[in-house]
Amino acid sequence: MTDAKARTGEVLYVSTLPGLEPALEAEARERGLSFRRVEGGIECEGPSGLHQTANLHLRTASRVLLRLGSFTAPTADALVRGLERLPMSGVWDGQAPLRLSVSLHRSVAPGPAVVLESAAVAWNPREVAGTGHLDEEGAGPGLTLLVRGEGERWTVSADTSGEPLHQRGYRQEVGRAPLRETLASGILRLAGYAGDVPLVDPMCGSGTFLVEGAWMSQRRAPGLLRAFAFQSFPSFDKAAWERRRAEAEGEALAEPRVALRGYDLNAGALGTARRNAKRAGVTLTLERHDLRTLKAPPEGPGLVVANPPYGKRVGEAEDLPDLYRALGATLNGAFRDWRKALIVPDEPRLVAALGLKDARRLPVKNGGLRCLLLLAGG
Repeated sequence: MTDAKARTGEVLYVSTLPGLEPALEAEARERGLSFRRVEGGIECEGPSGLHQTANLHLRTASRVLLRLGSFTAPTADALVRGLERLPMSGVWDGQAPLRLSVSLHRSVAPGPAVVLESAAVAWNPREVAGTGHLDEEGAGPGLTLLVRGEGERWTVSADTSGEPLHQRGYRQEVGRAPLRETLASGILRLAGYAGDVPLVDPMCGSGTFLVEGAWMSQRRAPGLLRAFAFQSFPSFDKAAWERRRAEAEGEALAEPRVALRGYDLNAGALGTARRNAKRAGVTLTLERHDLRTLKAPPEGPGLVVANPPYGKRVGEAEDLPDLYRALGATLNGAFRDWRKALIVPDEPRLVAALGLKDARRLPVKNGGLRCLLLLAGG
């Protein structure tokens, strides 16, 4: 990548959670983006403003990074020279605090401390500091750069997202075992959900699956309720951004096209789900009900999705097999004609307790835990 290339268009790195790469690719394809798969996500290339589109529309993206340039630097002096040549004026005013997330891969080049020193020499920032793993960091004042060293090759990218993209803005309350919005959306997409059939969550908790499904059904962009780091860039075109937002709002339907129903025994969780749905601007049917006696609603068949408890998350591990057997009985009974999507721990005894015959198993992670996405029916 050259600086001239960066000026005539944009190259982005869009990250996602492990296991959701196919869902992110499908989204990018539907948006007409030019991309290729890379480690941990996709790399996209397109016109100026592409980073705004990606942040606004990609439901399964974790973060959008704008590539500033790549160069070879075998020494600290060469690293300073490479950093000096980067087109920083579009993303940094030279005054705001500067944060660097440094990652080294098979690199014999200078370490993180030298990268910080080199940045201080190259750009003379008022403040420069290191930061942790970027996907876990919240947005603060200033600019965050990801500096990746691989051997003698360095790539520098600007964070355009700020807060991780799973923070949509509607979920200000969570239950005891929250599921990231990006993961919920990715699970729905991997299950083939397109918002055109009824959706049921028999253990809905704070309602994340249902809200994400409702937005998919409405064709509502996931980034409409929040702000992004790129809005503080010197190159930010406010008028262009307002046009993109207006176009996205114009694409959205007033209501979901299908029924979305959630059930839970915990009245407090249902209250949280109702408030989250209200903030998201969607209408859900939420009822207190035991999954053991749950019946499929008349609108079906459709998709039933669930995120049952894990031993490391909530509940006692010894009680889980009975719960999973009860869930499996309901899915194989009242919901036998429905498609199913469940995220469960990678524990053979619990998977077996569900009794979902011929279910496909896709590896995913939830909060760092190794899990399986079970897809059955349809």
